[in-house]
Amino acid sequence: MKVNYLPKNRLKFPYWKRILVLLVIFFAGTIVFSFLGSTIVSLVSPVWEAENVIVSGENVTPVIDRRTKSGLIVATVLTYPPQTPYDIIIIDIGSNDSVVIGGEVSMSEGPLLGLVSEVFSRRAKVKLFSASGEETSAILERNDMPITLEGRGGGNFRISLPRDMEIEKGDRILSADISARLMAIVEDVTVQPTDAFKEVLAKSPTNIFALRFVFVAP
Repeated sequence: MKVNYLPKNRLKFPYWKRILVLLVIFFAGTIVFSFLGSTIVSLVSPVWEAENVIVSGENVTPVIDRRTKSGLIVATVLTYPPQTPYDIIIIDIGSNDSVVIGGEVSMSEGPLLGLVSEVFSRRAKVKLFSASGEETSAILERNDMPITLEGRGGGNFRISLPRDMEIEKGDRILSADISARLMAIVEDVTVQPTDAFKEVLAKSPTNIFALRFVFVAP
């Protein structure tokens, strides 16, 4: 004979009470999971927001401190030659970041590239020293001789020197200020027997066609 070990009161448990118990369990579970879900979202949201800032590139300024210890401002180059003519670059900072006309623009390694020529609220235009026709005072490092760099475009310079002045390929040309930053490197020297001057071709120490970041003096 098969014996049923379940209590009689369980066997006779009313059907409507079973439904009521299931409903109570369902609603209790909904409340608990809703609370846990909101807690998890509140914890994860800051991470999502940070990732969105980094990935989208929006509102980067509050996250990244653009100023270096020396007071220079880091700028992203938005447009550079040959997208812009005449050795002009456009950077992503402007008057809102204390950028002013005449501010010096350089590379992170130190080479001096040019000066800010126009300023807008969030953008600025920079004219490189190598812009065609641009003349800049400089120093020939080999003999501390003051010279004038003449921009030829495309990151190139021309210098005219007395034929007896010593100069060789690879010589460095520095800025005329006290910081004496690198501006150009001699690439070629040409002189004719009948000429009183020699023509020197120099080149920017960096590839202006691949600029990504520059430093701006406010």
